[in-house]
Amino acid sequence: MKKKLAMALCVALTMTALSGCGSSSGGNGASETSGSDSQQEAPVQEESEDASGEEAQSSDGGAQASGDVMTLEFFQQKSEEGPQKGYQAIIDKFNAENTDVQIEMNTVPDAGTVLTSRISSGDIPVIFSDYPTQVQFRQKVANGYVQDLSDQEFLKNVNEAALEMTKQEDGGYYALPYSRNYMGVYYNQTIFEENSVEIPTTWDEFVQVCETLKAAGITPMGLMGKDPGRVGHTFQCQTVAWSPNGIENIAKVAAGEGQIEGDAEFTEEFEKMKTLLSYSNEDALALSDTQCWENFANGQYAMCITGSYARGTIASLNPDAKLGVFPLPNDTVESTRTLAGIDAAICVSAKASDEEKAAAYRFLAYLAEPENAQLFCDSDGAPSCITGVVNDDEGIAPMIEILNDGRVHDWMASTINNNVVTDLYNVVQGFWAEQDVEKVLKDMDASIAVTSAE
Repeated sequence: MKKKLAMALCVALTMTALSGCGSSSGGNGASETSGSDSQQEAPVQEESEDASGEEAQSSDGGAQASGDVMTLEFFQQKSEEGPQKGYQAIIDKFNAENTDVQIEMNTVPDAGTVLTSRISSGDIPVIFSDYPTQVQFRQKVANGYVQDLSDQEFLKNVNEAALEMTKQEDGGYYALPYSRNYMGVYYNQTIFEENSVEIPTTWDEFVQVCETLKAAGITPMGLMGKDPGRVGHTFQCQTVAWSPNGIENIAKVAAGEGQIEGDAEFTEEFEKMKTLLSYSNEDALALSDTQCWENFANGQYAMCITGSYARGTIASLNPDAKLGVFPLPNDTVESTRTLAGIDAAICVSAKASDEEKAAAYRFLAYLAEPENAQLFCDSDGAPSCITGVVNDDEGIAPMIEILNDGRVHDWMASTINNNVVTDLYNVVQGFWAEQDVEKVLKDMDASIAVTSAE
């Protein structure tokens, strides 16, 4: 059984996420953050050697010992600048305060797939980030790769609702939830004010806002389509917003029940997406996430559909930009929901030595201290899972409201295998080019039939 699970982990693709968002990823993320052009491989410190020239690396991934100092790898999947800066600020602070344990962050392209491969080969990082609401994470737990953290005191610092979202089938908690993610419509408050438009709360109002902006010579919406993962995040956002039963219907089709072709909700969803594309930048299919975020930050677009994972990066590109975010609206306020989940969550390898686990717990406890979690929140911009952390960004108030109201749906990977989800990203990317509603529904059925059988 373990061999089968290991094989499943090896071949299953992880999204980047959201993360977001997330490797795409949410994320969740990746899975809910994307393995996109924005990812850059972090420098990896050379391994220390003893007098005989032998490496001091332990048999467990990412742990090095030099004298009385233990160095642990923190393999994290967030590719965006904001969360990376937040993590690094905490790591620098931790390393300065601890002489016997040092943390090194490792961020690589296509991090979700790399992590899966490393776990399958037995090279598991002692500390790693993952997405605990995903199907694939539950497989890792079942196969004994992830350490149970249920008895750790630092979990008492986690918001109860956020912690409950990560509970596994055995009732245990295998991750420290650190931030929540969501997909929404980011907007330039200055452009809205100058054109006398308000936040739309229904689809008709949203279309009217786009018409007003377009008539003023402004590109209403910036979309990024070069990376299928970012297309996929928009697809997940639109599905939750416009197809109330969309994710559940995809899961049914993957289980051999029903079909997408002819589905009224999905037909309406993709008709709305055609409308949205008509108000978007003409180079959407060729545009990377980082370029789209930069264009949006500099006022080239009035709005941009993206995840909370991008908030810190966008703000760093133009600190003077006044940003806000609202849910992608459906026909009515009552029927509008938003895509949201646990974004950053930190795990410990169950295969690590007792000494490595003890050191890892110290770092996780440090992460869970409100003053340190505040550093991450200030850089990342997403709502924190740690009690006592304050997000004073008034621009995200509409998202906080819908999150608190519970009008949300978790990412597709919480109920559907990643290989099914990620292949649908490619299908939807094709729709952006062809904009043929009947064809995309047929293509979705064909894609699900193939990937669900793998």
